[in-house]
Amino acid sequence: MKTLINRKQTPIAVLLIAGLIGSSALAAQSEKDGSEMPRPSEDVSSCMDVDWNETLLTRYPWVMDSCREVILVDGQKWARFEAEFEGMNRDGTFDVDFLNRRGRSQGVVSLKPGADQTVLLDNREYAFSQLIDNQKLNFYVPEGSYAFAVAPGAAPSEMVEVVETRAPAAEPVRLAQAEPRPASRATVLPATAGPLPLFALGGLFAMLGGLGMTMRRRSAGKNE
Repeated sequence: MKTLINRKQTPIAVLLIAGLIGSSALAAQSEKDGSEMPRPSEDVSSCMDVDWNETLLTRYPWVMDSCREVILVDGQKWARFEAEFEGMNRDGTFDVDFLNRRGRSQGVVSLKPGADQTVLLDNREYAFSQLIDNQKLNFYVPEGSYAFAVAPGAAPSEMVEVVETRAPAAEPVRLAQAEPRPASRATVLPATAGPLPLFALGGLFAMLGGLGMTMRRRSAGKNE
C-alpha cells in the first residue's frame, strides 16, 4: 500500500529541512568565528630568526629548541617558553623546569620574582607562593635581552630576576704522598749494651800509658 503525503504538509517539511540546514551552517560559522577570536599578534617566523642574547645562549643553549613561538608587542619580538613550576626556595626564589617543543625537560632555572610580583592564570592573579608543583607556566624573553618575564611586553621593572647558578666548588687536588722514610738509627749505643766497650777503652788507655812510661825509662837510661 502506498503512503500518501498530504500536499499541504509538503511546504512545512521543506521549511523544516531548510531550517535544519541553516542551523548547521550557523553552528559551523559560529565555531569558525570562535576559533578566530582576537589575540595578540604572533610572529609566524621561526624562532631561529630571533636575535638571541649571547649570554643567554651560552648559559642556556637549549633556548632555540624550547622557543614555542614569537609574539610581537609594539614591534618588539618576545619568545614564548613553557615551563613547569618546581616549588619555592627559602631565599624567595623559585625553580622552574623549562620544556622543549616535545615537552621534555631542558633544565631547571632559578628565578626570583619582585616583592609584589604575580602571575596571571585563568584571568586570575596568583603569587608564586600560591602555585602548585608541576603547574605549567609561560615565560617570555625579549629579543636581545638576558631576562625572563611572565607576560609579553612587560616593563624592565617587571622582569623576573635570573639567579646565577653557582658551579660546585672544586675539590682540592690531593698530591700523592711518598712513603715515610724509616727513622735513622741512633749513633749512641743503648744503655743495654753493657760496660764492655768502656772496659775496652780503659784498657787501651792503660796500654798507651804503659808504653809511654817504658819509653821514658829507656830514654832516662841512655842519658845516664
